[in-house]
Amino acid sequence: MILFNALGIRDSGGLRVLQVELGKYNEETFPGYILVCNDSEYLKQIIEDYKHVKNFKILIHKASGLWSRLYYENVVFKKIVNKYNVDIIYNFSGSSQPFIKTLQLIKMQNLSFYSKELDGAYWRQYSFMSWIKQVLIKRVILNLIRPKQAYIEIQSQHVEVEMANFVNTKSMLFFIKSDVIVTDDEFCKPKSYDFSKTINIIYIVGPHFESLHKNFTDFVKAMTVLEKQGFDFKIDITLTREQLNSSQIWDESLNDKTNFLGYISDKEKMRSLFTNNTILVSTSIIETLGLHVIEGIKNGVITIVPNENYANSVYGGNVVKYELFNKNSLFEKIATMINSNESYSAKILSAQDDLRKNEKKKFNSILEVFKNVQK
Repeated sequence: MILFNALGIRDSGGLRVLQVELGKYNEETFPGYILVCNDSEYLKQIIEDYKHVKNFKILIHKASGLWSRLYYENVVFKKIVNKYNVDIIYNFSGSSQPFIKTLQLIKMQNLSFYSKELDGAYWRQYSFMSWIKQVLIKRVILNLIRPKQAYIEIQSQHVEVEMANFVNTKSMLFFIKSDVIVTDDEFCKPKSYDFSKTINIIYIVGPHFESLHKNFTDFVKAMTVLEKQGFDFKIDITLTREQLNSSQIWDESLNDKTNFLGYISDKEKMRSLFTNNTILVSTSIIETLGLHVIEGIKNGVITIVPNENYANSVYGGNVVKYELFNKNSLFEKIATMINSNESYSAKILSAQDDLRKNEKKKFNSILEVFKNVQK
């Protein structure tokens, strides 16, 4: 029996990974598993889809807050472990249970606690109290509760490198597992580009878009410059008009150029956004994987990402990169493309090939990882 701890999963990227993972569980022979998750509107569809699946039990934790979660994971989990004879606790959101002796696999898919670049961003803004609350306290707690002999599932090699800047990783065993489907039918041909026509710029982000690590400011400032320079473009963004207009980061002068899509859970609806003349932009300071960028690569569009270690590790050298915290760098990358006659088909195909090769080197099934943990 596997206890699948999904507490803390709320953003769009985490939800998509969760959906992929549960899909694999459902396809393969499995002795049974328990999903523990939040009472969240974003998880309603997942709960509905799996509540009748054989050998699958769902436990919903309705309380919120860090201390409530710590109590639930360490006290209530112990009762669950004993009641259902749990073999492995699979911590899907990076936490662990130091007082429970059962084997634990920790999935590290939030690097905001282990990023020198993000620390620097807080300090440059003099946001010391926010840094202590959002980063330092959680970093300390995670380090205290992590078992001495830790089994860590990561999505890319750079995660281990980033963690090693803050914790002693010598006693940790890392498993690099793919969360990306790379079968041929998942990839689209490169889209056609005619930059004399309207450019479609996509920004995919969840309701946490104001979090500093998403660095939404870079995008807004670059789009404002693009508008002032008279470029013909429109923005598709996975947020509502209300969410953006209530944010101090957003520039309402961009409203007329923006399609406010809100959260999109349907895969086909998401894929329909990637049309000809589409450019996907990501501005994240740190990512463990960045599924939104991978969606762009798989769907055959030009992608622009920060020139950071994680981007080079995950996406390779064939995506377009700009300099982080530099609106002019991002603007110039887009403007240069629009003003050139260059064909990007070969570059897009190379990026897709890089992604295939990278993901095929990793563990494909979580069951493979479980077996190695048990060994």
